[in-house]
Amino acid sequence: LIAVPAIAYAGQPFFRSAWGAVRRGHTNMDVPISLGVLIATILSLYETVVGGQHAWFDGALMLLAFLLAGRVLDAMMRDKVRTGVDALLSHAAQGAMVVGEDGTVDWQRAEQLVPGMVIRIAAGERLAADGDILTGVSQFDQSLLTGESTPIASGPGDKVLTGTLNLDAPVDVRVTAVGQDTTLATIARLMDAATQNRSTYVRIADRASQLYAPAVHLLAALSFAGWMITGAGLYQSLVIAVAVLIITCPSALGLAVPVAQVVASGALMRAGIMVKDGSALERLARID
Repeated sequence: LIAVPAIAYAGQPFFRSAWGAVRRGHTNMDVPISLGVLIATILSLYETVVGGQHAWFDGALMLLAFLLAGRVLDAMMRDKVRTGVDALLSHAAQGAMVVGEDGTVDWQRAEQLVPGMVIRIAAGERLAADGDILTGVSQFDQSLLTGESTPIASGPGDKVLTGTLNLDAPVDVRVTAVGQDTTLATIARLMDAATQNRSTYVRIADRASQLYAPAVHLLAALSFAGWMITGAGLYQSLVIAVAVLIITCPSALGLAVPVAQVVASGALMRAGIMVKDGSALERLARID
């Protein structure tokens, strides 16, 4: 009464993934997992009905629990990146003082800015748009975008970017890019897109599963047939086939990789380094 609804609910992500793969004529890691869980549950029900000595409800639930834990950890890492994206975009100024053709100055929201406008950036203000300096010389803190803590001296003709901080003196800037066209927004989009990428090792496991999963199914089928031939009986042969399906599935990758990524990215975040992609950690291991 407890285990069957729990298995039906907790197994949905794996069942849907497996069914989708089978409908397209492919296999993935979720196919042997789903088969193993379903057959183990059916056998457990049979054991319960006939008063048998064995049932594997707890085993099916524990397998699903560990696999779902891996997905939760993976989602946590992606949420961390999305939080970083939001924090990055929050550094853009909400608006700017626009200099009119007659020299008057009027504050306008960032959404109202258009390329070609001239905005005046006072010392201590952040830019609301990308642009080129027309008049004035100042130092700009670009650490938000580049990580470089040393201020950059900029004067007429130099490009300045959204979110950077004007440190010294007022400057007039001609707007060249606003909103989603700014460098800051582009970086945020790249970071957000990176969260959709899967770790290299997970991608390798998925590619391997295209050959691996059919081999596992064949091995389970041969195990079933072999034990049937030797006279073990339908029930015992099914139990052995299910054991082959579950034990040989490379599901450990689905748990180990997200755990490693979350722990490492958390440590790096505390050290002031934002990880935007799980594969970045793998490349980091190869640097000198």
